[in-house]
Amino acid sequence: MERLPTVAAPGVAERAEALADAACELHDAASTPASWSANAVEDAVEAMETTALALLVTHPDAAAAIGTVTQALARLRQDLGLPARDDEPAVPADDDQDQAVTPPTPIRRPRARRGLGPGNQGVRIPPGRTASGR
Repeated sequence: MERLPTVAAPGVAERAEALADAACELHDAASTPASWSANAVEDAVEAMETTALALLVTHPDAAAAIGTVTQALARLRQDLGLPARDDEPAVPADDDQDQAVTPPTPIRRPRARRGLGPGNQGVRIPPGRTASGR
């Protein structure tokens, strides 16, 4: 099997590390089923779908694994009553497992702002000051 490169394209390693950190933080925050809302679950599933699509280009052998992941995520959407992706094929029956699966393309929709209120511009730190206030 062909090895992966040791150096990533600009921004890829940093974004992958941030994704891994965010996934760990999400795991810590979502400790019970009551921690989740339908929107939060849909966002998390969409993030997994998009990450799977990004990983599809990592290696020619990745397609089989990514196909399995996208099928599992489609089944999860169905089981939890989440809306199907616009371009998502129906979840195959168990006898269709040997058929090739084309991974879906990412959904490109504007993300609704949540939690910080309308017009939030974030925290402003005056020039010459650090985030710790010193």
